[in-house]
Amino acid sequence: MLFPLLLVTTTMASARDKPLPPLMLPMTTPVVTMTFEGQPLRIRVDPGATRPVGLNASAARRLGLADPAFLTGRRKPERGRATIQVGKVKLREDTIDLPLDYAGRVLPLTLAWSDADHVDGADGLISPRQLPHDVVRLVARPASPNDRTTVLPMRWEGGRGLLGSLPLGRNTVDIVIDTSMATSVATAAAAAWLAEAPDGRLTGPRRDLRISRAVERPVRDVRFGRPVDMAGVRIDRVAARIFDWSGRTTIPEDTAPSDELVVTGRVESQSRWAKLTIAQDRLAACAEIGWQREPLQISLTCPALP
Repeated sequence: MLFPLLLVTTTMASARDKPLPPLMLPMTTPVVTMTFEGQPLRIRVDPGATRPVGLNASAARRLGLADPAFLTGRRKPERGRATIQVGKVKLREDTIDLPLDYAGRVLPLTLAWSDADHVDGADGLISPRQLPHDVVRLVARPASPNDRTTVLPMRWEGGRGLLGSLPLGRNTVDIVIDTSMATSVATAAAAAWLAEAPDGRLTGPRRDLRISRAVERPVRDVRFGRPVDMAGVRIDRVAARIFDWSGRTTIPEDTAPSDELVVTGRVESQSRWAKLTIAQDRLAACAEIGWQREPLQISLTCPALP
């Protein structure tokens, strides 16, 4: 009598382990619903997200996550503290390991939150890699004959998320596709190499730009004499984080306008990370962004350069 029960149990477990069908979401509002003990959470799916599910402070308060007496399944959950570095700004976040219910599955996830809300239109942010789908499609419109699909092989680094690689002369730049960020931006190391490219030039006054978790960092613009194709996306300019992740790389000073006062001083040294984040100001023109688990890749269906 034990064998049929064992067979049924094994079959149910195997069904739970199988990936769910491809997930298709609107690119403007790519939100899924998860629950914890019946309490719903609206989570935005973004290929630019990192390993911890970034939770708004308001959602953490609603669930009572900071309460020392908080229990899950009559047990105290694993807790921690994480340091998030946005350029030269360091933030502290609380973390907690929770099982969230999604589409009939229980997903063991790490949630992280600070004292502020930083996800618009949802309670949190999650990478498609942490969903039980092998394919996730963010669709804005039907593809047209003027579109071209570019496939980017990706790798996963928990603290940095999904990263692609873009050859740039003798150098290589990490590519992040971020559908939550408003403005495309390059770190100082990537901006220096972009400014050295043909028709590339650092221009404009310094300004503050929101980068991540409501942190603003000083930027200028790298502009190109004519639009260039980067990872299948048409780019004529990109914001440049003039102080962040530069390492030994420096942005060419001779590109500064003659009437600009350039102030230098001692700042904390930081390793080099050449990264270009392609955000909504460029992705909004695309028909579709696709993510696939095996092989790990992102496809961009966007207008081709003339």
